[in-house]
Amino acid sequence: MIRREDEIEIFGVKLPLVDNEEVVSQLMGALAPDKQERIRRFVKREDALRTLMADILSRLAICRRLNIKNREIELNFNRYGKPLLQGNEALHFNNSHSGSWAVSAISSAPIGVDMEQIGEAHLEIAERFFSPQEYSDLLLRKEGEARREYFFDLWTLKESYIKAVGMGLSLSLSSFTIRKNNERIVLNTQNEFKACFFRQYAIDTAYRLSLCAANDSFPDHVTLLSFEEMTQAFLEYM
Repeated sequence: MIRREDEIEIFGVKLPLVDNEEVVSQLMGALAPDKQERIRRFVKREDALRTLMADILSRLAICRRLNIKNREIELNFNRYGKPLLQGNEALHFNNSHSGSWAVSAISSAPIGVDMEQIGEAHLEIAERFFSPQEYSDLLLRKEGEARREYFFDLWTLKESYIKAVGMGLSLSLSSFTIRKNNERIVLNTQNEFKACFFRQYAIDTAYRLSLCAANDSFPDHVTLLSFEEMTQAFLEYM
């Protein structure tokens, strides 16, 4: 299959039930020293593994896209801390992790991805950080399980938008409004980044996964890999 130049790709991998220390050490060695150090600071091993898997997925996506080796990847960061590929800043990538999952998306246009495990709908958080319209939709139009799910729809959609913009939390979550009606997702904002598209994927009923991108060439599905498949594919680019 010939991949369109502007096509979005998204990969997902689930935390292994049992991991191999030797393989994990080999994957860690593929990361920059400062990233390795941040991962080693995690107290819980599963937190370290999720972060490691997300970074390896992004590197695998870049290597596949450009047909380069991992050692050729050099990253810069914009003023807000968003990673950029040195020498090819027109290629955009982003990752996320939560619970048992790590995901990574790549595109030739700005892109953001967010995945969250569904928990309680925190109305106090929505009131503080969401726009007034979003809070009203959540409080007055939803109740029970529907409210819980809609909270995480909004949370992941808003996070994916902020990550696509690339300004981090310097861009207020309340500075734009997202409304979802069935499968239709509408953005209302005065921010400069307006021409964007959203897509959600159902890879696990206990999670919400949302993408925001500057083009709408979304794939029909997420490419799911086991930890072993991800490792084997990545080691070919070492």
